[in-house]
Amino acid sequence: MAITLTKGIDSITLPPDLIWEDELRWSPVAQSKERSITGAWLVDSQVRDGGRPITLVGRENAAWLLRPDALALIQWLALPDQVFTLTRNGTDFLVKFDHGADETSNAFEVTPVVEYSDPQSGDYLCNVVLRFFTVEAP
Repeated sequence: MAITLTKGIDSITLPPDLIWEDELRWSPVAQSKERSITGAWLVDSQVRDGGRPITLVGRENAAWLLRPDALALIQWLALPDQVFTLTRNGTDFLVKFDHGADETSNAFEVTPVVEYSDPQSGDYLCNVVLRFFTVEAP
């Protein structure tokens, strides 16, 4: 099935064979545990309100992206704090790009299949990585 990223009426169709790398490595419950001064074991648990990571990954031989779509994604990356709709396998997720917390973090990574000094719009890119996290509806 198609994977799309939508902002308002604009949409980018992503390669359908991107893998959701961290789909099964998230818990919907947050929990803190500590020992009180009396020796009692204190546990607080609550359902998480957003923040689920969605890392979509393509490899060298799968999930190629056309250069114009990569450039459109880069334009959207420049919009701070924007909420997008990511549709994957018929399920919608409200997401923001996960830019990370340091200078080396990237919400989007890609490499050309073949490097040219003068890239063209028909050129494909591979090793796609897109990092998002879910947010709750406003």
